[in-house]
Amino acid sequence: MTSLPISLPEGFTTLISQGDHVSSDQVIARKEASKEEIVNILQSLNISRSKAKKVLKKAPGEQIHPGDIIAVKKNFFGKEKATLISHISGTILRYERDTGNLVVRTMQDASPLELISPVAGVVRLCNNKEIVIETEDAFITKGIALGNNGEGELFILKESFTDTGSENALYYLDSRAEGKIVLVSALSRDLIIKGESIGVAGFIGTVIQDRDIDYLSHREITIPVMAIDSNYISQIRRWEDKKILIITQNKAIILKK
Repeated sequence: MTSLPISLPEGFTTLISQGDHVSSDQVIARKEASKEEIVNILQSLNISRSKAKKVLKKAPGEQIHPGDIIAVKKNFFGKEKATLISHISGTILRYERDTGNLVVRTMQDASPLELISPVAGVVRLCNNKEIVIETEDAFITKGIALGNNGEGELFILKESFTDTGSENALYYLDSRAEGKIVLVSALSRDLIIKGESIGVAGFIGTVIQDRDIDYLSHREITIPVMAIDSNYISQIRRWEDKKILIITQNKAIILKK
């Protein structure tokens, strides 16, 4: 069993509790989308708080639409110097004198944001910062993890697991691996660069040289690259041709079902 931590973004509310059983793709937290837009009159027109009320052309309760004039700043001679134009439709709710914020309720019916569980398991920790799910569908590694998250079918470069294959893995990597997460015995920068050029979705291996890590970090590689403990190889190999997800931030490999 693996304890998979999931960070809870700011503003999200959990929909589960400690001890709950969750399924893969279940919604575990939600954030209600804001239906209010805020524009700061002071900053937008570069004026003092005492002058802000005088420049407003819309009052609380009035509707606005794209192209409507919200506020106008004039110079000493009464000529327009700056104009604030609306880009949304909505209703003016209030003007906050202390902050200079004009608050508008939009007419858009915004959908809430949802956080989905990537695995099935049991919730072992649930608070306003983190959710931890105990699962059999993930592995956590202490090795290096580079690049962004990635998902794809697992492709095993079997030639790399022979006695001499690890040294020649670069030559065995071909179009069979396009769009897939590639499992190899050893990682190298040349192998990863070639994989990126032919459309590989990511790499998993057991070792990688420090100089290659430095090079790939400096190059800001985008596909996920993860070094794992060799003890995990036999378990992950059973997932051949099935979809897996690599989460580099957590150094986690998710076995999708």
